[in-house]
Amino acid sequence: MSKTRIGLDVGSTAVRAAEVGGSLDDPSLVRAAQVDLPPGAVENGEIKDPEAVAQALRELWRRGGFKNKQVYMAVGNQRVVVREIVVPWLPDKELKDSLPYQVQEFIPIPVEEAVLDFDVLEEFEHEGAKMIRVLLVAAQRPMVQQVVEVAHQAKLEPVGVDLTAFALVRSVANRDGSLFEASGEEAVVDVGAEITSIVVHEGGVPRFVRMLPTGGNDITAAVSRALSVTMDEADRLKAGVPVQGSSVSVEDARQVANGRAASFVDEIRSSLEFYAAQTPRARITRVLVTGGGSKLQGFVELLQERLTIPVDRAHPFQTVQAHRDLDSEAEALLAVAIGLAIPGGVR
Repeated sequence: MSKTRIGLDVGSTAVRAAEVGGSLDDPSLVRAAQVDLPPGAVENGEIKDPEAVAQALRELWRRGGFKNKQVYMAVGNQRVVVREIVVPWLPDKELKDSLPYQVQEFIPIPVEEAVLDFDVLEEFEHEGAKMIRVLLVAAQRPMVQQVVEVAHQAKLEPVGVDLTAFALVRSVANRDGSLFEASGEEAVVDVGAEITSIVVHEGGVPRFVRMLPTGGNDITAAVSRALSVTMDEADRLKAGVPVQGSSVSVEDARQVANGRAASFVDEIRSSLEFYAAQTPRARITRVLVTGGGSKLQGFVELLQERLTIPVDRAHPFQTVQAHRDLDSEAEALLAVAIGLAIPGGVR
C-alpha cells in the first residue's frame, strides 16, 4: 500500500474506524477508535437515526485523530442476500453488466431496487459449455444509500461499500492452505449486538455467507426479562459485574445467559450444517469467533461443545501489527473495520 486506508464499521451500539498502512505483505494498524451510539440509532444493522450516527462519526474522527476523509464501509443485515449461483461464462465486465438480467429468480429483491455484486468461485465446463460459479450479493439500494449518505453527512467520503463477511475474511481468516487438509474450510463467526455474520471460506475465497438477526443483545434481553432488571443492569450482570443494591446475583444472570446462548449457538450450528448439506465434499475444519457478543463467558467453549470441531478466537491483530496499548477486547471489536481497511475486496 502506498498510503493508508480507513475502514469504517457502523455497528448497532458503536461506530468504529481502523486506519491501516504499510505494505500488502506487512500491514500495520496506524490508529483505531470507537464511539458509542445512542440506543435506537442503528437497529438490526440499519441506520434509523442518521443525525445521531453522523454526530458519532464526527466525534470518532476527532477522538481518533484521523486526517483522511476517504472511508471504506460495509453492509451486513437482513436486507442483504448472498447466493451461490451458476451462469454461463462471460468476461468479468460483461458478467457484471449482465447480472440484472440473469439473477432475478435467485433473489427476493426486484433487481431494479438492488445493488448487485459478485465474487467468482470457479470456472468449469458442463455439457461442452463454459460455466462460472459465483457468490452473488444483492443489497437493497435504499439501505446502501443510507449508509453512504450518513458518511457524507459527517463530511466523510465513502469510496467503497463491501460486505461485512468479506471484510471478516480479510482481517481474520487463515489463507495458508497448509493448515487444512486439501478439502478443508474455515468458518468465521462475528457476533455483534444484533447481527451475527457467518462466512465459510476456503483459502480466503468465500463459499457461504449467512447473517442471523440475533446477537449479544438477545442474551442481555433474556437476562433482563427473566430477572426483571433493566437492560443496563442485565448487561453488567452478564459480564460478571454485581449490581449494587440488587438482589439478583451474577450466578442467576449467568444461568439465564447460558440458556439463551445455547439456543443461539444451535442457530449457528444449523447454518453450518445447512452449508455442509448443500455443498458436496464440504468439510469445515475450524471455526474462528470474534465480535463483542463472543466475549460472553463460556461462549467459545459452548460453541466448541456443540460443533465438535476446533473453535478459537480470531486475532486480527496478527494480520496487522497493532499498537501495544490495544487489548484483546479492542481486537474482538475491530475485526470488521480492519478488514475494510485491507485492500482486496471492494469493487
